[in-house]
Amino acid sequence: MKIFSYAKDYKNKTYISVVLSTISVFVGIIPYYLVYKIIMAFVGDTHVTINYILMISGFILISLLLKSLLFFMAMAASHDAAYDTLMGMRKKLADKMIKMPMGEINKKSSGNFKNIFVDLIEEMELILAHMIPEGISNLVVPLVVLVYLFILDWRMALLSLGTIPLGMVMYKLMLRGAGEKIKQYFKASNEMNSNIIEYIGGMEVIKIFNQTTTSFEKYTNSVKNYKKFTLDWYKQSWIYMTGFFTIVPCTMLFVAPFGALFYTKGTLSLGTYVLCMLLSIGLGAPLTRLAEFVEFTHMLTEKSKIIEDLFDSKEIVEKDMYKIPENYDISFNNVTFAYDKQDVLKGVSFKAKENTVTALVGESGSGKSTLAKILVRFWDVEKGGIRIGDVNIKDIPFEKLMDYISYVSQDIYLFNTSIMENIRMGKPNATDEEVIQVAKLAQCHDFIIEFGDKYHTSVGDTGNKLSGGQKQRISIARALLKDAPIIILDEATAFTDPENEDKIQEALNSLTGGKTIIVIAHRLSTITDANNIIVMDKGKISAQGTHDKLLKKSKIYSSMWEAHTKAMDWDIKVKENKIS
Repeated sequence: MKIFSYAKDYKNKTYISVVLSTISVFVGIIPYYLVYKIIMAFVGDTHVTINYILMISGFILISLLLKSLLFFMAMAASHDAAYDTLMGMRKKLADKMIKMPMGEINKKSSGNFKNIFVDLIEEMELILAHMIPEGISNLVVPLVVLVYLFILDWRMALLSLGTIPLGMVMYKLMLRGAGEKIKQYFKASNEMNSNIIEYIGGMEVIKIFNQTTTSFEKYTNSVKNYKKFTLDWYKQSWIYMTGFFTIVPCTMLFVAPFGALFYTKGTLSLGTYVLCMLLSIGLGAPLTRLAEFVEFTHMLTEKSKIIEDLFDSKEIVEKDMYKIPENYDISFNNVTFAYDKQDVLKGVSFKAKENTVTALVGESGSGKSTLAKILVRFWDVEKGGIRIGDVNIKDIPFEKLMDYISYVSQDIYLFNTSIMENIRMGKPNATDEEVIQVAKLAQCHDFIIEFGDKYHTSVGDTGNKLSGGQKQRISIARALLKDAPIIILDEATAFTDPENEDKIQEALNSLTGGKTIIVIAHRLSTITDANNIIVMDKGKISAQGTHDKLLKKSKIYSSMWEAHTKAMDWDIKVKENKIS
């Protein structure tokens, strides 16, 4: 398992834990040998005194205490290494996701990622903190004891191993069809996690429509399915699992009767018989612990593969050498793109010049937002190319590309922190005064100061304490603070009220100087002054030009404008009726 490679930075602690754990198990064998000394003292010719018994008992007590102390120290070292490793894995996984195309990320639900980040990585603690130190020690010590048993009497050594073949039969029966069942288990677990997160995320809608957990069938069915599958699987395995854990540690099963037979026939001395029995009993505890790890190995191996597959996922390809664009003109050259097999963009070519506003309009699903997302390399195009200035964006490191672009998505996400910190994410070293300045530009300031904590008000989980329009204006402020030379606004005024829409538009228009602005709009009234309007239709460019030109030459645009103006007239009439 590659999981061990993530612990290499903390290998010294791991080595210490293995050594201490091994010594602990060895010390745990000593009491059995001391008991042998007491028994042989009684059956021999030696006079046994109370002082001798007390001395041996004291050594037994010291051995048991030392065993516990060494085990405690071993577990302290292994857990330090384990949780340092888990922390490192989560950091590496977060870094990995930054390097992955959004297409790869979107293949998994947020429930899947939660399961990997929280649950699966946490379960790797069993491997790192227990299976490595305890597994090695509980394997090494029985091997050493077995070597000693072979030295004493090879027959007794083989008899002490007699339960292992029986246990393996039970283990094989327990794992029948395990490969397919584990796949089904993970499928059921992932579906349940995803539906739980969806259920919690949609709680507002569920409450509004008076739904319950019973009526939300996806949630209920996935929980029931997970419960039924796991219980059915465990019920099939319980008998064999019980047999496995009962038989394997029972090393006396063959040693005691056959040893007695050898002794009565005179082929085994009493001392060797007693010592072999006691040492075989001492093998019971290590073998039991080893058997527990064997039970978990298959499942943990499959779980670690899920983590490893994510670490091995496709990354955005970057070049070591790159050019700095001479300007910030954006050009799409015969770009074709498909999310799966269906082409979403088909041979799209256009140029968005620096110091201008380029608007993208079209029906839902026409490819507008996809153009924005491939420009910021959430996905890479299959055919054609995208350039900033004279440089293909694939030749620009992703981190540097993000320095060039401020992207305000229609899918707004705010972090569960203060308004100030959410805006400051656009420029982490910005002063409070700079944050307040862009908040005023984005028409945020007035509603922010109405909160009791003003700019230090927490926005809640995903910004749920704010309205859609408020979240949108904060996301615009965040983009303005970044002050990148290219600004992409993906329906950035979709949730703003008409009263503030004009003000925000004025603020956005004031940024045009020296910048390349691409606006994806659903309200055509907000882009009538754009330098170039591109009309998208089924993944292709239907027409482009200014507002006035498109009204004359584009049927699609003119019909969209007519529908928009009718909607505006309807809105005005509704308001007039309310006033009258």
